[in-house]
Amino acid sequence: MIDSKLNDILNSYDCNDSAYVISDYIKKNMKKIPVKSIGEVSQACFVSKGQISKFVKKLGYESYSDFKDACIDYLEAQIQKKQIFITEFDLKKNITKFTFEYTKMLQWIKKEIDYAILNQLIKSISKHNEVYLFAQGEARSICQILQIELGNFAIPIGINNTDFSRQFCYNKNIMILIISINGRSFEFNKSVIKKILNMPNDTWLITCNKSIEFSKNKLIVPTLNTAFNEFAIRFVIDIIIAELRKYQTEKIEK
Repeated sequence: MIDSKLNDILNSYDCNDSAYVISDYIKKNMKKIPVKSIGEVSQACFVSKGQISKFVKKLGYESYSDFKDACIDYLEAQIQKKQIFITEFDLKKNITKFTFEYTKMLQWIKKEIDYAILNQLIKSISKHNEVYLFAQGEARSICQILQIELGNFAIPIGINNTDFSRQFCYNKNIMILIISINGRSFEFNKSVIKKILNMPNDTWLITCNKSIEFSKNKLIVPTLNTAFNEFAIRFVIDIIIAELRKYQTEKIEK
């Protein structure tokens, strides 16, 4: 999603770079972008309209109009996100309700997840020399957890750039792991998903959206309440990390 693309630039460019300045402005004014012309944005960022056009193409959009559509999609997705806490409840009551729903979620995953596929995924991660991740939006933070934890196991992990164009992707020995909590990457990043599917790599998808059509390996994380999908994915990631840690201990003991 567009926020991940902007974050990539903000995290890798100097603050005086025009790409950083534009990204920073858009990030802070996302709600206004759909009604702003390219000229208004260029004036606000003190750059030319041509630089704005180059910037949106750098993000993977054909035109400024397509870029504005992506901003609208992102804003609508944010509105659709379900609130965990109820406004009318005090903190203690919300925590009580959250704990109940979270526990129910854990029990449901324990009962319904496909253990054979989960085990296959864990073994696939353990046998590859490198693993590269693709995720958008909220799932990016989960990728960062994986990057840190698997790095401790001497498994190189990389979070790919937003258009998945880096040359390392063409190494067949690298595993590709897509994390799409609700499947929005398959709506907003169709060209990237198509590119990944055309690669010869061992490729996996982790998602809560069981309706996604995916021609390669797929682990569905079962949930009862879509508001808890992100928590469900995090829980399964923690399970994967714990099992890989067990593998590492067994290797050392041998």
